[in-house]
Amino acid sequence: MEQDVLLRQKACNQLQQFLAECKITDYQSKKILEIGFKNGLFVDECQKAGLIPTGLEINKEYYETVKARFPYLDLIWYDGTTIPVPDNSFDFVVSFQVLEHVSSTEHMFDECIRLLKPGWIMYHVCPNYHSFYEGHYNIIWLPFLNKTTGRLYLKLLGRFTPYFESLNLIKPGLVAKALKKYNNIIVISLGRREFVNNFNEEQIDKVGQKFLRKILKFLLRLPLFKKAILGFIVVTNLYYPITVIVRKN
Repeated sequence: MEQDVLLRQKACNQLQQFLAECKITDYQSKKILEIGFKNGLFVDECQKAGLIPTGLEINKEYYETVKARFPYLDLIWYDGTTIPVPDNSFDFVVSFQVLEHVSSTEHMFDECIRLLKPGWIMYHVCPNYHSFYEGHYNIIWLPFLNKTTGRLYLKLLGRFTPYFESLNLIKPGLVAKALKKYNNIIVISLGRREFVNNFNEEQIDKVGQKFLRKILKFLLRLPLFKKAILGFIVVTNLYYPITVIVRKN
């Protein structure tokens, strides 16, 4: 029961974070698609808030479980290729910790932008593998690691599992490059501003790696240096997470 409460609160926080970071105030009766709904709680919170939500999921077990629990929600199970929804169907398309699990970030962006109505927002939150944190394993990460060196690094730590092979090691530069090909969007943010705005004790407490959490809390207590340090982190793309905010023209 306690876990359910925590997951429900997390979904509520994600909705409020999305609305705040995208500066959205007029959302009643707007259509929103969550890609990778997993437990369905974000989709349910959207419905409670007055949005018109749809959830999309590639995992058949998640889909069936959530469909049984929330039969009133609009849920779609799909095969990971073309999303079975017409163009310009949604005011908002969002995902949380999903982009690192897709086989092609470019294909996902293609589909999300296709589904967006002109003038509306695409929003994704995902790990930054150019930072010092890996949340799936709760370990210190090294920004220069790629798939091959990352695999070796995990093996040296005794932490490697086959799960790592499914991860897409997303970095801000790669996201920026992928978005450049679209002439019908405006990239509002890749998460630098959001990182600085959220650099507080509450957010730092969510970092699962104990040593890194201590370092960040130490930095938080250095007001004379904090601005310079955050500036360095942002300029060098070491921030976490990546927050993609895009408006379709």
